[in-house]
Amino acid sequence: MDVNLILDIISLIFLVISSVFLGFLTFLMLKSSAKPKLKVKVSSNDRRNKLVFYKGEKNTVRFYLENVGHWYGKPVATSIVLYMNFESEFEPTKMRYGSSLEKEDQTVRRGKGDSKYLRASGIHLSHEEPGEVVEVDVKMPVEKGLYRFWVSAYSDQGDCGVHKFQLEIIDKAV
Repeated sequence: MDVNLILDIISLIFLVISSVFLGFLTFLMLKSSAKPKLKVKVSSNDRRNKLVFYKGEKNTVRFYLENVGHWYGKPVATSIVLYMNFESEFEPTKMRYGSSLEKEDQTVRRGKGDSKYLRASGIHLSHEEPGEVVEVDVKMPVEKGLYRFWVSAYSDQGDCGVHKFQLEIIDKAV
């Protein structure tokens, strides 16, 4: 056998082993630096279960938060702080959250762009455990149209994203 061929084979084996090892190290770094990934769903508490409301109607908007993680890591999200933001035309009054909706916030604050928001804190979500329900009582705008609202989420592990939604305000059927 030729010496150059043997050296080429040894070099190839070393290259494959070192590439696999570097790939494994990269995966471990990616997994250890993973931030929580929250999924937020929204619905109303009425039978229509659509994000269509009547002008001036008082209703409850229900949010469901879940820690879905990433394919490469599923870290726990601890001490989550949620900011439930509504455009200025809304009148949020109360928010309930916690395992059995036992926690409450009624302090409506002014936010960016003249929005109004309520704040929930101290939520902990692990991957593959049931999520958390947050309910917000809000009086809808008096003008029909499309309105936006959003949820900003932060945890001890970092930013968990801004989740944007739209709802429609319509005239009440006669």
